[in-house]
Amino acid sequence: MTVEKILLEFDPKPKNILPVLKKINAGFGYVSEKDAQKVADYFLLPLSKIYENASFYDLIKTKRQPPLVIQVCSGANCAVKSAYGVISEIENYLHIKAGDDFNPKVKLEVISCLGQCGSGPVVIVNGNVFTKVTPSSVDDILRNYV
Repeated sequence: MTVEKILLEFDPKPKNILPVLKKINAGFGYVSEKDAQKVADYFLLPLSKIYENASFYDLIKTKRQPPLVIQVCSGANCAVKSAYGVISEIENYLHIKAGDDFNPKVKLEVISCLGQCGSGPVVIVNGNVFTKVTPSSVDDILRNYV
């Protein structure tokens, strides 16, 4: 699969920018600057418009990601159910801070609502979704990845 093949699956209409970016992100793990420029050229838009779309969504990445990416939902329902306690426990377990890009092997992100409010707090580890996570369950989850 190439970016060019992905682009050819879609008409160059503004409504298709997000689906294209999502498909590139899913296929390559992120949308590189080179790939974003290809999208801009295809849609006849400035590169800034492509980044405007990509950067709005937490699940579309514009930088290569480390081998271990952990995302924790911070939506209102998850926050009420101790999402920040889960975040703190992950930070302590991995000796990192949420949002820092200093560790080339692991990244912890606090992301906006994932729409799984009845199942929160929600934690995603390398694409694997864990629901109803508690601070005490963090060790069991991360043990399989670290």
